[in-house]
Amino acid sequence: MESSDKTQPSNKNTPIWRWLLTIAAVGLFIYQFTRQDTHEIFNILKSIPIPSLLAAIVLLMGSRFAVAARWNALLKINEPKPTFVNSLKITFAGLFSTNFLPTSVGGDVVRLMMGTQANLEAAYVTSSLILDRIIGFTGMFFFMPFGLSMWINSPENPFAASGLFLLPFALAFSDIFKKVWESIKKFFSKIWDSLKLWRNNPRYLLEALGYTFLHMFLFFSAMWIYLRALHVDLSFFKMGAIYSLSYVISLFPISIGSLGIQEMAISYFFSTLGNVPAESAYALALLIRISFVICSIPGVFFLPDLGKKPQNNPTTKD
Repeated sequence: MESSDKTQPSNKNTPIWRWLLTIAAVGLFIYQFTRQDTHEIFNILKSIPIPSLLAAIVLLMGSRFAVAARWNALLKINEPKPTFVNSLKITFAGLFSTNFLPTSVGGDVVRLMMGTQANLEAAYVTSSLILDRIIGFTGMFFFMPFGLSMWINSPENPFAASGLFLLPFALAFSDIFKKVWESIKKFFSKIWDSLKLWRNNPRYLLEALGYTFLHMFLFFSAMWIYLRALHVDLSFFKMGAIYSLSYVISLFPISIGSLGIQEMAISYFFSTLGNVPAESAYALALLIRISFVICSIPGVFFLPDLGKKPQNNPTTKD
């Protein structure tokens, strides 16, 4: 399949409104954070046993390997097929870039560029990145109905108390919604076009979905360890249902890398729906953010490959 100009990464700079929203989101989180007992929050963080921290980091690192394996499974439609090692390196480079690049899809741009350098078809890489996000969301979708039910039936009437999280719905009454709706239609059109590439190889889709569930199991296990270290008794399933809501909120392109938004969503939903003390909920949000950054650090060693000449004889696997 020949690649087109549409498969090339965009060079547009991040719009000023994204920077402003990011600053506002981070500022709002800091404001909410300072309204808590910050001394208690830091005491909670310092009291977490080192073995618990190490176990959680190992599990989270394992989930990163599962994410790489998921993308590698989707890339198997390419000839030559990529090695898992190459997919792992590119995935870590993308994860690391996501923390720092001024765009919500900066990591995907890096993966696209490094994938084409590895002699993978740009069109295949682009489609696989879209499908990779969709399959990742599909796994989390299994928990969402239960999380939504908990939120709707919350005695604290969350719909009236959480204006920040109703922002996406408020957009429906503005001109911005028209642009958002057009972007959604284009996105689903791209998904449909991407699925056509895998219709003759459905086993790769099933394999990718399997790795998504493995990733979720490892990630939720790490979160469960954090909660136990915070002296919070929450069932594995309820924890997943609650986190699925914060996951969806963080997908909205409000701030760069969902900075501030992710932390507010996690602290809000776990304190409201999981009856987690506010200070512990904020500690959990910080732990997850810090853990994501730590587990992406290996990517810094692979980013220097960005910009190198394409490989002439890439290693393949069946």
